[in-house]
Amino acid sequence: MLEQRGGSAAGGVILLVTSGSPLPLTPYDVKQMGAVVTRQGVRVVPIIYPLTDRNPKPSPGVEKLAQLSGTQSFAVLDEGIGSDSKVSMMVSLMDAFYAALRLFIPSAKDLPVVVHKQEFPGGIISISQGSFDVDESLGGEVKFGLTYYDLGHVGNMVNLIDPNGRVVETLKLQEEDGDVNTIFVTVTNAMPGMWRYRVENRADSHQSLYMRVWATPRTPNNTSPSPTPDNAITLNAWTSNTDSPINVADIRNPVVVYAQVWWGGSPVVGAMLEASLQRLGVNSTGSRYAPIKFQLFDNGSGDADITKNDGIYSRYLPPIVAPAARYTLTIFLTDNNGAAQIVVSSHPHTDPPRPYVSHTPLIPYSGQVGVAGMSAQYTRAHSYDPAWPRCCGSVVPYTTGRPTGRLYRTITVGLLDLTGGAHSLSHLPPSRIADLRAEVNPPVQQVTFYWTAPGDQRDHGTAMQYEIVYSRNAAATGQGSGETANEWTTPFEVGKLSTHTVRWGRHDGVYYVAIRAVSRTNVRGPWSNTAEIYMPHPPTTTENIRGSTQGGAVSGSVSELGVTTPRPASLTTRNILAIVGAACGVLVVILIMAVYYLVVVTRRRRQKQEKQAIDVLEPATTTPAACDTDSETDSITKPPAPPEALAVGEAEVQGKRAMSPIQSWPASTLLAEHEKRHPQDLPDGVESSELNLPQPDLGVPQFMPTVAPVPPHPFYYHTPNGHYIEDNLAMDSGSMISTQPSDSLLMYKDSNASDYPQPPSSSVAPTPVSWEGVRRPGPTKVPPPTPPKPTLSAHLTLGGGVAATPLGQERKRRNVTQV
Repeated sequence: MLEQRGGSAAGGVILLVTSGSPLPLTPYDVKQMGAVVTRQGVRVVPIIYPLTDRNPKPSPGVEKLAQLSGTQSFAVLDEGIGSDSKVSMMVSLMDAFYAALRLFIPSAKDLPVVVHKQEFPGGIISISQGSFDVDESLGGEVKFGLTYYDLGHVGNMVNLIDPNGRVVETLKLQEEDGDVNTIFVTVTNAMPGMWRYRVENRADSHQSLYMRVWATPRTPNNTSPSPTPDNAITLNAWTSNTDSPINVADIRNPVVVYAQVWWGGSPVVGAMLEASLQRLGVNSTGSRYAPIKFQLFDNGSGDADITKNDGIYSRYLPPIVAPAARYTLTIFLTDNNGAAQIVVSSHPHTDPPRPYVSHTPLIPYSGQVGVAGMSAQYTRAHSYDPAWPRCCGSVVPYTTGRPTGRLYRTITVGLLDLTGGAHSLSHLPPSRIADLRAEVNPPVQQVTFYWTAPGDQRDHGTAMQYEIVYSRNAAATGQGSGETANEWTTPFEVGKLSTHTVRWGRHDGVYYVAIRAVSRTNVRGPWSNTAEIYMPHPPTTTENIRGSTQGGAVSGSVSELGVTTPRPASLTTRNILAIVGAACGVLVVILIMAVYYLVVVTRRRRQKQEKQAIDVLEPATTTPAACDTDSETDSITKPPAPPEALAVGEAEVQGKRAMSPIQSWPASTLLAEHEKRHPQDLPDGVESSELNLPQPDLGVPQFMPTVAPVPPHPFYYHTPNGHYIEDNLAMDSGSMISTQPSDSLLMYKDSNASDYPQPPSSSVAPTPVSWEGVRRPGPTKVPPPTPPKPTLSAHLTLGGGVAATPLGQERKRRNVTQV
């Protein structure tokens, strides 16, 4: 057919609409078709309609003709139910024709622009309504199209409402095209702004209504040096690789998606472009697969976008973990909530000058694209400008921009056969950072780095961490050789501007810094460009840093780079375990001490309470009223001190004998006790053995036999010659060396001798107090006895007789102080 009638088909285009090859093409078939297409110089655009496979797989069929001729193939999935097709299939086929025309028609820029497309399923609501935007570059002719499966699915109401709120009468404007089942409403010189529509929807539940809007520019597009403001904003898209199928796991041949947004010859910056990969087929529930959406960037990172602000948005295909399948790629354009701008040149267009070459080394180029055409001029940055920091990447600077207003475009790229996602894609590295730049702040000895955050797998996802190297050699640094920095900021989401400030401590020359990202699977990306740093020595005198023209210290965390101050080594696992073990040991010791303290305190309190209870139940013997309370040494008549009387912290000495009454009683008491035990006159008929007086505890045994009472044990007194004598032996006082008796010693006489002075009154109580017959058991001290009243009618002598001699001739009593 191509050589029929002897003519030539060179430069022709063939739209091949087919249901596909019944059998996969062999390598021989592919070679033969390629030879014919190449020899004849034609281009073939295959459109597979309908694609009946529920889950189509990539296969070498007629799609290979598009690859050989440098075009794109399209496919329309069969979504019909039984013998009935769906209206969505008709819409997809017309979109494929429209995209195919834009591939090779010279006047493709004059084709209407799709500004709206929306599907409204039937059987849900009776009124379907929506809106679309007509930007200022459009409005020559706006065509509203309503596509249906059956004419009865469209009701009588088809309304259009302009941006001012007025309802446009569409009854006379409607045009029905039965070949494509579409009702068209055309509005010329449409008002820019947001339009609304309302349509009565009578479609069945398994069908739907499709609303589409096309618009033409107010004047034809052109690329003349002086573009008019009536040019339309156009959207074109393509991929970097037309091979079929595409292996997403191939590191050496990644595929990049490009989209160009221009207004005449001026780029549109700040727009939002979103790519959508729709897998053909149905899932296990019989529904469509969810689309895979990702945003395109115009950041000039160099991987994948090459130049910033050139109006060409790009990004790698995402790492799709799925079996081999076929996808349809579609691009959507919006104004990014009013952020999109058209670059406006402030300089008249001139011929591009030849590149300026400077002999200053290591200063990157910064590109400048003339908005009047595609030509570019290159200049060098000789000084640092804070408003436009030097960057190693390619950037198109612009001074002014004009807002695009409300903007919407969509375009279908074509069919993509993707393979390699059935296996793990953890080997994919992060993308390369190509816009690293440094800002030096000498007053505070700090350097701030700027770069665009890379991805985790190429330019998708978020990386795990960064690695940084720096040295005096630019080439070595670019290859990852040099000193490393440990502290760095955490990676942001891909495409976000990242910054990090360090305190620079090297002043011996120019240094170069490079950075790379590490993925979450520990795969390292390529090294970035090198940023040049020179830090002058700090001033020797104090300067007014606040008055500096450069920025002050950056707030937040500031790490150190090149600073030689020693740093403590990071703790190892063994050190951490040792610290934790020591801390646990200290806590255990503290816990044991606390428990011991509580037990001891509780036991002491319990013992104290028991002693108090015993004292209450068993009170001590009443102290005689006549006790000499003034004498501190008169302890024979005082009851023993209770245990509570001990001083705080004073413990009773164990194993030591308590003080004997002989050591604590006063002399007067001892003398009275002696006279009581050795009376000279007894009442008539009373034997000395019958005189039963209380026996105090004098430190001698009290265990007397009950058969025959014996006299108490005699006291022994110490004499000057070192011997002891008994208390009941007569002794001349002249043989004793005595001191003058004190006032507490008493001299007694016969009460009948009136010519002698009476002895002074004793401090001993006149009435004796009886002791208990039985001693209490236990460690409680026995209270001292009460001595009897001394006998004043008779004087006791050493021989036991009674004397009534005068005072001068009276035989002296033994002075007890001689003991």
